[in-house]
Amino acid sequence: MDLKEQLLYGLPVFFTPIVLELVVGLLRRKPAYRLNDLITNVTMSLLTVLGSVVIAGATFLFYGYVHQHHALLTLPNDSAWTWVLAFLTYDFFYYWAHRMHHTMAWMWGIHVVHHSGEDMNFGLAVRQSALGELTTWPFFVPMALLGISPEVFLGITGIQLIFQYAIHNTYVPPLGFLEKVLVTPSQHRVHHSRNTPYIDKNYGNILVVWDLLFGTYQPELPDQPPVYGLRASLRSWNPFTAHFHYFGELFQKAAACERLSDKLLCVVRDPGWTPPSLRADRFRHEDDGPSATYKKYDPRLPRPVLAYCVAQFLVLATGILLVAWYLDTLGVPARAVALGLVLVSTWTLGTLMDSRPWAWRMECARLACVALLVPALALMEGLSLPGVLPVLLHPVLSTLWLLRFRPAFQEGTPPSSQDPGALAA
Repeated sequence: MDLKEQLLYGLPVFFTPIVLELVVGLLRRKPAYRLNDLITNVTMSLLTVLGSVVIAGATFLFYGYVHQHHALLTLPNDSAWTWVLAFLTYDFFYYWAHRMHHTMAWMWGIHVVHHSGEDMNFGLAVRQSALGELTTWPFFVPMALLGISPEVFLGITGIQLIFQYAIHNTYVPPLGFLEKVLVTPSQHRVHHSRNTPYIDKNYGNILVVWDLLFGTYQPELPDQPPVYGLRASLRSWNPFTAHFHYFGELFQKAAACERLSDKLLCVVRDPGWTPPSLRADRFRHEDDGPSATYKKYDPRLPRPVLAYCVAQFLVLATGILLVAWYLDTLGVPARAVALGLVLVSTWTLGTLMDSRPWAWRMECARLACVALLVPALALMEGLSLPGVLPVLLHPVLSTLWLLRFRPAFQEGTPPSSQDPGALAA
């Protein structure tokens, strides 16, 4: 089984708990998810899978090359000590990779995607940056130098991912003495919180020893219930905004600096650093307010718009999985068309969920592109046009839906003027 198959076949392992958590919440009449948040998180997770298919294959080959040609030790795969060493070294390098993603501005620009979620649940666990693999893999190359084979590395990665996924929950209380042994859900709730005492704490993955050794351990405080999200909140359901908003802010800050050294320092210093030559309040986001009174971003959507967004999300999710599966078999032009349609569809879905008043026009333009480019894609790959005709029902029916409920789609107002505490319904 190759890396692509591992990624795609592993999706049910991560999505099944989300479905169970969703059903249990509905049965208890205490929803664990907001629909708009869930759609955004799952969309980001699928984009991450697609990004990993493109990026991780190359990084895995590099890891294998280093292990084969430059390993300092020969460690047998069937030795328990090899797996223990791999577990400890992975956990150690993960701590520093995670910490650097919080303390270097350009790396925070990628990791901020995960922290922009405002609900703590399994959906947040899969809310990852599609570009994350670009900045994480170098931290683990020393494992190849130690002689840890790619097979062992992948096995340990799987164990660590499952554990990291499991600690994204609000159900498990503090675990007594285990709080000084393992990274627990309580500690990870702290890590995702915007409360002042909790900022930049608890970077560990499985073992808490690294946080204890390097001074970043913080237990959950009884008088500080965690409030999740960023100090300067994202206020958008658009995956593109989540991925690139911080880089826009970082570029503006660096461009405003007169000295080249300050421009470079803006990129490599911590995210809150501002050069002395600039006004400190010009490029530093102020807190959105006390955590105790903070309201989540949650604009209302008319029911026809919400139903349309759900339908388009299901089509988009199917499209992303198909593109991820067949990407390596497509020619370069077809690959560009397929990826372009995925990205445009992701962006327009985000604008609709953000209730942008002009979003329906962009959606009409997207559907026209789908109607034109899908047949072109089929012809590029030598498929018969009649076999593609059923796919064209999607843009046709979607356009009719838009025209039928156009007033509802035109009701949108800028998100900042909507009630941030209302549930999408």
